[in-house]
Parts: sequence; C-alpha cells; structure tokens
Amino acid sequence: MAVYVASGLASILYLVQGYSPGPIFLAPFWGLLTVIATTRLWQIWLPAAAAGGAALATVHGFEGGNTLGASIFLAVWIICALVAGMAMVVRRRFAAEVAERRGWTQRSRAEEEGRRLAEERLRIAREVHDVLGHSLAVISLQAGVAEHLLDSRPQEVRQAISAIRRVSRQALGELRAELASLRNGSFSAGASPTPGVADVQTLVQVMREAGLRIDLEAEDDWSKVPAIVGTAAYRIVQESLTNVARHAGASATVAVSVRRNAEALEIEVSDDGGKAGLAPGSLKGHGIAGMRERVAALGGRFWIEKQGTGVRVVAELPIGPA
Repeated sequence: MAVYVASGLASILYLVQGYSPGPIFLAPFWGLLTVIATTRLWQIWLPAAAAGGAALATVHGFEGGNTLGASIFLAVWIICALVAGMAMVVRRRFAAEVAERRGWTQRSRAEEEGRRLAEERLRIAREVHDVLGHSLAVISLQAGVAEHLLDSRPQEVRQAISAIRRVSRQALGELRAELASLRNGSFSAGASPTPGVADVQTLVQVMREAGLRIDLEAEDDWSKVPAIVGTAAYRIVQESLTNVARHAGASATVAVSVRRNAEALEIEVSDDGGKAGLAPGSLKGHGIAGMRERVAALGGRFWIEKQGTGVRVVAELPIGPA
C-alpha cells in the first residue's frame, strides 16, 4: 500500500509539472496490482483503486484538457490491474491448495503404510504366539506323560514321543511360513497355513492325546463359515486349550462348544481348573489380548470370566452379511 500511494503521488506530481503521460503510469499500475495480490480484504484495495484512479484521472484530464478520455483511460487501467491482481491471487491459492493436497496425500499414504505394517506385525506376533504357545504346551504335557510312563508303559511313551514329533513338525512348518513372508517382504497372511473351524476336531484330538479330558460339541458342516472367521475360531479354541494346559494341567476337564446360528459363530471353552485350580494371572497375558483383537477385528464380542476354580471363554463371531 505504501508503494502504491508513493507511486501514485509521484505520478500526480509528474503530470502537474507538465510532462507528457506515458510509462509513468506503470508505477501506480504495478503498485495497485501488488496491493490486490497481497491484501486479503477487498475493503482496502477497492477504495484505494478508486481513489488513486480518480486522482490520476482528474490531474491527467485537467493537464491534458480531455477529462473524459483521461477517465476512460484510467478506468481501463484500474480494471486491468484488478483483473491481473485477482488472477495472481487465484493462481497463488490454487498452487497452495495443490501443494497442501500433495502433502496431505503423502501423509495419508505414509500413515496408511505405517498402519498396515503395524497391523501385519501384530498379526505375525499373534500367529507366532499362538503357534509357539500351543505347541510348547502340548510338548510339555506329552513330555510329562513320557517321563511318568517311561518305566511302566513304554508303548505309551512311544506314542507321546510321536505326538511331540508331530506337533513340533507342524509348529516348525507354520513358523517357517511366517518367517518366509517376513523375509520376502510380501506381508501376506495367505503365505502361512490357515487352519479353520473344521480343524477344531483335529486340535481337540491332539490335546486329548496330550492328556486333557475334553468334551466337544461341534457340527460337521462348516462350508458356510467364512475362512477368516473359521481361522479366528480355531485360534480362539487353540489359545483357550493352551491356557488350560499351561495353568491347570492334564488334570483339568474342558468343555468346548462351537455352534452356528443365522448371524454368528458362537465359541465357548470352559474348564474346571483341574487339581490346582485357577492360577493367579490366568486371565491376563498376550494370548487373551490376541483373542480380543481377533474378535474385535471381525466386529464380534468376547469375554472371559472366572467360573468356580476354572475359566470360561466366550466369543461370538458374526458370519452374516453385516
């Protein structure tokens, strides 16, 4: 604004001195253009443009003897400055919006990539925890059976060692698949074995061979259960039985129920605590947190509670269109 006022006064002084009009008008023209382009309030530059133009038109018309022609010339001059200044404003705002949109897109892409990596790390951590926890629990139980029966019943010891070998091989296969996905950078959940709800019976049989007394209530046809829901159900039953084996031991009796209705897959695993009863801290840990995360990811419900000297785990996984 100071430049515009100074250049306008200088132009008026120039005309008053009797010099012929010409490039002198470029100075107030550029001053007005700069005011328009850098000032946000039109209440400032519109009166300034009108006042400056009127002053120049009056002096120019008075000195040249053609007030109408001078007024038309100055009006065109002001309109050109207004259009050019507003064009600069629009272009500057557009460039700022483009830069802001580009930055927002980059931030969103980085946040999305970070979120996906965090979710994948969490998924791998859950899988590794479930595989290792379950396998080591079964191996521990079978090793205890083998040690107890080593002298009296060598045939059952041989069966326990065979079960240990089978569980170890399965765990190594699953861990190898997870490590391969990490090493290849594919971050694909399909790279690792994905047991489903139909494999719950096999899981229960393995735990029975390890010494747990399990009553299973489950259907035979699981074709209408989505694969991701079936995998979550399998892992929930697996983690629950692993916790029973770890905290209650082979003396516990477990009831496993996997039922399906029109809207959800209902899973319930309850135990009597065995001879030792409910161990301190048995309702906490990464395994229970992993079960909660699996259920929450599918929009289901999960709760775990004390039941006498044992524990009751309940999960509802939606399988309907929702």
